[in-house]
Amino acid sequence: MLFSVILLSGPFVFAGSGGSGKGSFNPKKIDIDKIESDQEFAEAIPEYSIRFTGSIDRQKEITFQEIVSSFSDMVESKTFRGKRTDEEVIEVEYTGIRVAELLKDRTIGGGVRNVVVYGIDKYAASIPAQEVVDGGVFLVWKKEGRYLVPGQDGVLKIVQDRGLTRNWVKNPVIFEFTSEFFDKVPPADRLNEREINFVDQQSMFTLDIGGVPTIKGENWKLKVGGIVENPRVYAYEELRNMPQTSVFATLETISNPPGGRLIGNAIWMGVSMKYLFDQVKPKPDALEVVFKCRDGYTTSLTLEEALKQGVILAHSMNGRDLAPEHGYPLRAVVPEKYGMKWPKWIEEIEFVDYDYKGYWESRGWSDYAGRDRPDQRYD
Repeated sequence: MLFSVILLSGPFVFAGSGGSGKGSFNPKKIDIDKIESDQEFAEAIPEYSIRFTGSIDRQKEITFQEIVSSFSDMVESKTFRGKRTDEEVIEVEYTGIRVAELLKDRTIGGGVRNVVVYGIDKYAASIPAQEVVDGGVFLVWKKEGRYLVPGQDGVLKIVQDRGLTRNWVKNPVIFEFTSEFFDKVPPADRLNEREINFVDQQSMFTLDIGGVPTIKGENWKLKVGGIVENPRVYAYEELRNMPQTSVFATLETISNPPGGRLIGNAIWMGVSMKYLFDQVKPKPDALEVVFKCRDGYTTSLTLEEALKQGVILAHSMNGRDLAPEHGYPLRAVVPEKYGMKWPKWIEEIEFVDYDYKGYWESRGWSDYAGRDRPDQRYD
């Protein structure tokens, strides 16, 4: 699946640890005709790093300089066949390294099925994880024996033999391993069949009822209880070490006017509500799931709504930890619902046997709050 987006102007910005920018460079300033070795090429982009995250035992970040210096004996040239969007099959020789070689010191979760690869320009593609594990996906920096032209192919590129060229991601910076990937963006929110617009965290709108709370992940706990057989308390790292699910979904405030700007698409990653249900085992008389948040906000979903495909407790957005204003350390992602049903800064989840009215529901806004009923925003 392809995710093509509106690109941001300006120099490329690379992600460092924790999702903050480590540096930037302008690829147009790189004169590849003057570069004579891989080491020189790596020295021209010293801040370029790639992060592996999601369902692996430990996150990993590695710079291109480290790749060149530590894996030089594993570099190989190979002819790749790829199918373009116009169905034409092309053959190109690339030089690089199998991504699997970079992960030999990491354990990938047993339930991993997909890898979402993000480029610097917000372009992303979902690739079968088995293709990566089996060594079929390469990180390359030469084409037909010459270093890639930054303005055409990027400085680095992901390619896959006998795959779709739309999955050959330029300038990859994040590999996100996930058990399942769901595309829940309604067709009306897409640019066209082959392009999807998602925004970065800095551009996504935010709303709250009283400011952004300060929360430290190492001290934060999620309490799950109520009418359940196995009440639990989870630490942040426990949730991150559970099977991870990604969903491409639309966040829109219920008060957004037609054509308004309080809407945006993103790839969210976290733990599926179904997985949490299986852990705590709600009792037969449980009817709703109530979310209680650090800022005092509350809302609820019916059990049926919470168990729908793609409903997750998210800790990441577009391959990076949630920013504080977007709900760090945990928020709900409920595709096809308005944002009032996507609570942020969640600290407690309670299963109840009655119809709960949350912060906005008790003030007259729709308890259903479905984006499929834009004309029914009030009860």
